Amino acid sequence: MFSLILKDILISKKILLLTAASLIVWVPTFRNFAAVGIMAGMTYMGMIIASSADETNKADILLNSLPLKRHEIVLAKYLSIFVYSAIGIAIYLLVAAATKVLGFPIYVYPINFKAVIYGILAVSFLNGIYLPLMFKFGHGFSGIMYIILIFGFSYGISYVIRLFEKLVNYDWFQNIVSFIMNQSDTVKMLFITALALIILTVSCLLSVKFYKNREF
Repeated sequence: MFSLILKDILISKKILLLTAASLIVWVPTFRNFAAVGIMAGMTYMGMIIASSADETNKADILLNSLPLKRHEIVLAKYLSIFVYSAIGIAIYLLVAAATKVLGFPIYVYPINFKAVIYGILAVSFLNGIYLPLMFKFGHGFSGIMYIILIFGFSYGISYVIRLFEKLVNYDWFQNIVSFIMNQSDTVKMLFITALALIILTVSCLLSVKFYKNREF
């Protein structure tokens, strides 16, 4: 399974480096959300490039001729989400250290535990939808859907904020928000982590089912 993850990273390493260079521009622009953006961006590019290369080279036929279980191939993709996210965090920390040492006139917001958790929730949500589509339909259709998801996620934040402003007038919504806000930060982060794991678990089960029934 480790070799499958390593294969994907080696395939997409040049694009990942270019992506990292372009995402660095986001650091001063997106302020507190820069870490989330870099994690999502690195995961997106890693997944898209590796899946595209697999489709072009008909890698699924080769992989299924090897002594590998199909669920292991699926699980490797899901574990690579965390690897790409870790690469994104490492790049963010590198940029933060470089700007401080070299004295660049930009302020890099310090990455913290909350930003990492929010980033994990974002990549879990995006890839939780993308991967079952990829294992069901292949790269072409799912790649287009992934792009729609990324843009929808970016523009959807403002819609969610407007929806939140409307819902806050209802008593039942105020009670839910009050209950959540009264919890400690640790409980809130545990809740978000559990939500991300539930999304990934359901998504992974669907992907395994789709991939086992897929013919090559």
